[in-house]
Amino acid sequence: MIPLTAEDKSRFKQERGLLRLSLNGAMSSRDILCFNKGSGSCPFHNRNGLCSLQLKKGHDFIPEACRMFPRFYRNYKDFEEHYIDPACPEAARLLLENAGKMTLTGSFGEPLSDPCTTNDDPCLLNDMVRVRTAILEKLNGIDDVRTLNRVFNAIRSYSSLLQGAYLKGENNVISSYPFDSFTTSDDLPLFPMNTGVFRSIMNTSFYHMRLKTTNPFLYKLCRLYFDKHYDLMSSQAAWESAVSDFVQKYKEAAGYSAAYYAYYLYLYFLKSYEDYSFLRNASLGMIHTNMIFMFSLLLSYEEPLLYPDSLADIISMYDRRACFNDEIMDEMYRCLDLEYPNRIS
Repeated sequence: MIPLTAEDKSRFKQERGLLRLSLNGAMSSRDILCFNKGSGSCPFHNRNGLCSLQLKKGHDFIPEACRMFPRFYRNYKDFEEHYIDPACPEAARLLLENAGKMTLTGSFGEPLSDPCTTNDDPCLLNDMVRVRTAILEKLNGIDDVRTLNRVFNAIRSYSSLLQGAYLKGENNVISSYPFDSFTTSDDLPLFPMNTGVFRSIMNTSFYHMRLKTTNPFLYKLCRLYFDKHYDLMSSQAAWESAVSDFVQKYKEAAGYSAAYYAYYLYLYFLKSYEDYSFLRNASLGMIHTNMIFMFSLLLSYEEPLLYPDSLADIISMYDRRACFNDEIMDEMYRCLDLEYPNRIS
């Protein structure tokens, strides 16, 4: 999904002829202003994977989001956060090279993006920033799957608590139940997830034959699942044994998974300030973390994993497919919900 600004739309509307028809078609019938909502690939990619808009009209003509990629901005009115998107391979490598060492650096200046929220509750925003900080502290330094699973369970249960409270119209729930004092008795297999979740996700629109041309590396990973290792991924016992062997051989795997999820929270945890979907937003990051872990494990059967480069490639190619398409993310979330039904507190 490629978001468009009002200035993008105005510029595109000034075009004439076939280009205007193409632009109008790409923008039409959308509940939000964007290209590519649910279509799988940008309508302006040519057969060589290049941008036909940029080729015809130059770099200044393409959408602002495309000009700024991989820069990632979130303006919450009182402050703005800047990141680089791990859908860029180099950004993914930087993420992994700084695993366990990521922090936000403050500075003063004018915002570089429009506000991403209509919420005007600064107290809630401040509370959510504190929650995110507390969660990130729990993720820092994790180097084994059991600990990461416990932290995932705590995050999911806490997100369920927040979700239920705000559905009931309760205020100040975050102040009353801070995450760093929260405990849970849940012990679901959230990392790694059960094979049933992976099977369900791999049978959604996440996988499509056209990946062979639009995302060849991800297509290769998917075919490893379906062609070479389907028996492994169909047996819970075989999967658990494979996970045990994998993390023994690649001891960095759990730490890299924790780092990926931490960076996901930097980018997307405050999204709940706008949509109040605490449980969905937290759970999607767990799904993404698990899928990247699963593809890493399968690829290790074919070739030695050369950290961090091979994992960076998996992250960037996976993110391009899964993290910018609402329909795919909705399907993934339903798969998790069927396996582990949500219990809104």
